[in-house]
Amino acid sequence: MSQSSFQQWIIANRGIPGLLGLGIHAPGKTTLVESFATNFLPDALEKAWRAVTETISVLQLNRFPTARFRFVFGNAVVHCERRRDGACLGLFSQKNATSTELDRLIAEFHSI
Repeated sequence: MSQSSFQQWIIANRGIPGLLGLGIHAPGKTTLVESFATNFLPDALEKAWRAVTETISVLQLNRFPTARFRFVFGNAVVHCERRRDGACLGLFSQKNATSTELDRLIAEFHSI
């Protein structure tokens, strides 16, 4: 997965109702984050995504499954999906976000 192909994918998927932002982390590569909501500041998203990626490492060290997991924060949810190559997608959404759209994004992430 190249950084430019992911950036194009982000642009193509802006405006999904309930999606606050997303992040991607690929081992040994630059981490990308993008905020889609005006009240979801890019700095806050970057800090949250960094905490998520650090948590992934801790979970893996303790042999917890990390292929798919979620964190709930008040009215927001972080849906995490990890590919076999180690790349991880984080979808930051409102609790009431349409699951079909989120599932579509996860499926596309696996095919990029």
